Amino acid sequence: MSTFVLPTGPGIPGTGTPGVTGGTGPTPPPAPGDAVATFLAELDSADFSIVAPVSEPEAEQGIILFSVVNMLLAGRGEQVVGGERKVDVLGMLTLYYGLQDRSLISKIRVKSQSLFAQIDPELKSLRDDLDRLGADVTFLEREAKRQFNLGRNNDVAGNVGFPRLFKRYVDIANDPLMFLDLRQEQANSITDKGNVAKAFDLLRELKDVVVNIVRSLSKYGTIATTRVNNDWADYEGRAMGILKSVADTLLSDDIDDQRPLAVLANLTGKNLDEEVAPYVALAREGGLLLNLALEAYRATKQNLEDYDEQHLVDLFQSQGTVFLTTRMRRSAVIIRSFRPLQWA
Repeated sequence: MSTFVLPTGPGIPGTGTPGVTGGTGPTPPPAPGDAVATFLAELDSADFSIVAPVSEPEAEQGIILFSVVNMLLAGRGEQVVGGERKVDVLGMLTLYYGLQDRSLISKIRVKSQSLFAQIDPELKSLRDDLDRLGADVTFLEREAKRQFNLGRNNDVAGNVGFPRLFKRYVDIANDPLMFLDLRQEQANSITDKGNVAKAFDLLRELKDVVVNIVRSLSKYGTIATTRVNNDWADYEGRAMGILKSVADTLLSDDIDDQRPLAVLANLTGKNLDEEVAPYVALAREGGLLLNLALEAYRATKQNLEDYDEQHLVDLFQSQGTVFLTTRMRRSAVIIRSFRPLQWA
């Protein structure tokens, strides 16, 4: 068999001829095994990881959207204006037009009629803003379904895994074993070591749950919701201020009626305990729980594979501050009491 010989000589690149600019010689064939090593190294690189990298900005927008859409679901209604049926959010159209035609005077009686004159400019501004933002409602309802499987919109596939993750998060945070101060329990010679071991198993699962929640927020969240989040957070915040102003001066023999959420239920014709409060609980306490999940992720993202007891205690029960498990439980106990019946 003949052997191909690379020509050499002055001016031939790659021959290493003294004084000639070029390479250092022909590239030798890879040694046996090098190709396999290269393949395995590439396969193991971050570029080909089956776990998508987490985008914290997208996760943050997902958390904002979670609160925004839950308040939307709590206060979504309709109002007929000039024969046209319009979407109402947090009862602002119902309140504005009901005060204009005096149809609400018998239902909403306040201590001073001057209140309505005081809130009228802001109500009119909210009415105008809702005319402009109303087109976003369908988009928000789709995103609620796509990102969190919330609501009844069926135009997109729902993220059916998110409610299960969130429910498990709430259940772990409410577990009595999470009440334990594990540093003290480990140092106590007469403590029930079986309970301590179970508590650490729960913390390991809690770490998995919060990391997977943040990954879901990152995967399904999008920076494209930034404008919508800002616009609707502004609208809902101002509308909540109007509800509070009305509630503060409401005339009623029942003190429970003198609450902003009771006013909202009255304006929307919804049951406060079953149709309004559960979504407000998710908007408020659920949003806090998601922020705590992101906080936990940020504290452990450099040690995602670390489930050592010391790491878990440092993560969830850091000394010198209120335990993360305690802060989670404060919101989780409310969520457990007001979980929406149709969230599956």
